[in-house]
Amino acid sequence: MNRSSPPAEPKFRREPPAARREELVTATLACLGKFGHQGVSVRCISAEAGVSMGLINHHFPGIDALVAAAYDALASTLLAASRAQALAGDAEPRERLRAFFSASFAPEALDPAHFRTWVVFWSLVPHSPEMRAVHDRTYGATRETLELLLGRLRRVPGVPGFRVAPAAIGLAALIDGLWVELSLNPASFGPAEAVGLCNDWVQALAAGAFPGLRAPAAPRRR
Repeated sequence: MNRSSPPAEPKFRREPPAARREELVTATLACLGKFGHQGVSVRCISAEAGVSMGLINHHFPGIDALVAAAYDALASTLLAASRAQALAGDAEPRERLRAFFSASFAPEALDPAHFRTWVVFWSLVPHSPEMRAVHDRTYGATRETLELLLGRLRRVPGVPGFRVAPAAIGLAALIDGLWVELSLNPASFGPAEAVGLCNDWVQALAAGAFPGLRAPAAPRRR
């Protein structure tokens, strides 16, 4: 008796638009992590995602919009992990900051593929309005998180008043600088040392060691 052969599986799966966009973003991050600047290619991304090249333009206005979405996704994911560590439980302000630093230098944050991806993103920011918008939004979110944590530190008894906004700028720059150097040359120092340097900076701030960050004295009443 002849048996009919099973129906062939479709080449591409039908998925909701949001799920398909997420797949394309994941494929973009994978291409950038593997190939750096050469990964910014519709051909490379579509092959990684296992879809036709035309499907990218169906879900995104163009490659620039897709890369910007990938930038947003990676930055938001890493910040969310750091925020979750810092804001969990009832820890005191210094411990919350320490948790933020530990998450910022965790193994997943120091993945070499992430560094290759960031280099591509940073190179595109000056030339792409979409990338500039993502940078401004995600950097602003990082600043807001640090301002929240530093604002709690400032309320600790015995901590002299300091200007939270510029302190957050300085601390963000320290974290970024240590992260870049650690990514470029892991032999120069370790994650624990990076966390320790950030903690020392916070301790110095809490001791009033940065004159330029001190809050202006309230005017005397006559």
